[in-house]
Amino acid sequence: MDSIIEMRIDLESLKSAFSRSLKSGPVTHIDAKKGYRFSLGKDDDGGEMLSPWIPHPETMKSSIPLKEGDMVGVIAPNGDLRQGLMLRGGYSKDHESPNEDMAANVFEDAGVRISIANGALVIEAGGTTLSFSGDGLSISGGRVDHNGRNIGSSHVHGGVMPGGADTSTPH
Repeated sequence: MDSIIEMRIDLESLKSAFSRSLKSGPVTHIDAKKGYRFSLGKDDDGGEMLSPWIPHPETMKSSIPLKEGDMVGVIAPNGDLRQGLMLRGGYSKDHESPNEDMAANVFEDAGVRISIANGALVIEAGGTTLSFSGDGLSISGGRVDHNGRNIGSSHVHGGVMPGGADTSTPH
């Protein structure tokens, strides 16, 4: 009978530990050195229960909806998936990472690829590439317009005459 009681105690300890394994809530305090605290809910008196200070994780505000085939997971400590927290998963054979360079940050979606690596920002879309780095700005492919006028490599100027006069605007 003692072994059944011990197993019951172990089971209750595991259930308790599991239910504490994930906590979520809104950020309530931000400190550049300490990190963040978030609300764990209200105590019996209605006061805020706060997490301890947690070091700064990466941050980015974005809206990138999931697509069919994306890997996800759910953490539902109480077992009710409707109350769970959905997390983006990793990659799979059918949903490969757009990035093999672990020193680069890459975003790829809807026919656009943005890569940040080695001090450069590269944006690729529809055959046009824009590169911005310490070397300057480079645009290849596509057209370059300013206020509706072509200012790219194929633009022409009117009013070209020998001498020191300025040309007319591009057309």
